[in-house]
Amino acid sequence: MRAEDRLKKAIERLKALYGPLSPPGDVSDPFKVLIRTILSQNTSYKNELKAFRALEEQVGIEPERLASAPEEDIARCIRPAGQHRQRAKRIKEVAKLVLERYGGNLWGLLRNKPVLEAREELMSLPGVGKKTADIVLLFCARKPVFPVDRHILRIASRMGLLGPRVDYDAVSELAIRALKPGDYLFAHLALIRLGREICRPRKPLCQACPIRDLCDMGSGAQRVGQMAYAPAKPIRSGQPLR
Repeated sequence: MRAEDRLKKAIERLKALYGPLSPPGDVSDPFKVLIRTILSQNTSYKNELKAFRALEEQVGIEPERLASAPEEDIARCIRPAGQHRQRAKRIKEVAKLVLERYGGNLWGLLRNKPVLEAREELMSLPGVGKKTADIVLLFCARKPVFPVDRHILRIASRMGLLGPRVDYDAVSELAIRALKPGDYLFAHLALIRLGREICRPRKPLCQACPIRDLCDMGSGAQRVGQMAYAPAKPIRSGQPLR
């Protein structure tokens, strides 16, 4: 079966299993989504959320407030997320640039610019890479992009969808070829949920996986019987899916 067909079939099964999924948090303000995604890089959800809430309560996550706030205050708030001094500098720079370029409102960029142009402009901001830009575009404006995180990379690798070439662009392009644009958001969230609950970095629960027959690793584990069954733990309400 072609990689595109396997991925499409996997997503259809996850639809039946998970039902509708929504992005974490409020996606009505793309600037807040941008800052939260920057804070989420290389840290746990617990630490990301703690840092985001402290920043919102003590400084305010608006471009004007962050641009004028002392860098030390930002760093103190976001300390739980790690690399707090480096991130504070970047966040302050991002806030200043969003004010200068877009008057503090990213909606004009998301709605009026072609998707590739909007993506490049977002990626020109300090600390904003492909994943962060794509999350803002998809979560807030439902643009036809497919963000790829470490869970999705791991699943694609274990499934054997792309052979040795498993990188951001290859996985994103495969998903865009295989799926309808209306399914990109669900597929992104569902694969992350699968990666958190079942296709974990260590001791994956292959026998509990709903797509194991579509997966090279899962099929092999099923044949040799090396993976013990364990029920997946559900994600609590409000827990992130990225």
